[in-house]
Amino acid sequence: MPDQELIGGLIETYRVLNNSVRTVPEEQLRTAAAGGSAVRDLMRRMRDDELRFSQALKEHITGVPMPDIFSENELPTLGTETAQDTTAMLIAQFGTARESTLAMLRDLPDTEWDGAVDGDKSIRTRVFELLDNDRRQLDRINSLLQSR
Repeated sequence: MPDQELIGGLIETYRVLNNSVRTVPEEQLRTAAAGGSAVRDLMRRMRDDELRFSQALKEHITGVPMPDIFSENELPTLGTETAQDTTAMLIAQFGTARESTLAMLRDLPDTEWDGAVDGDKSIRTRVFELLDNDRRQLDRINSLLQSR
């Protein structure tokens, strides 16, 4: 059985985004803070990270080692994203990619969670990294929302 706590954490990220970000006016989400980032920028980063994670997970499950997905320079893999996407659209795109990730993880046998391909990190370790990335981005988003 897959790690329900990890899966619950992945679901909770999407729930938090829907409850705390989607309800904020778009203009406020696009306004950059003193540090230069806007909530929309952080949401785009989360969407891009999730798109890459989901694709990498699929590749890993099929036998291709997962690359390091949290680098600053990689672009999303789907190509359907545009600069005009609203924050709500970014959240929806994130949710679609997250649901794909969850579907793959739910169907993954226990032995696959802790196995690694060619010495790569295990899927469990990669999911911990994804949750850590979620927490960091959510903390930044919350900080920006509270400063307004």
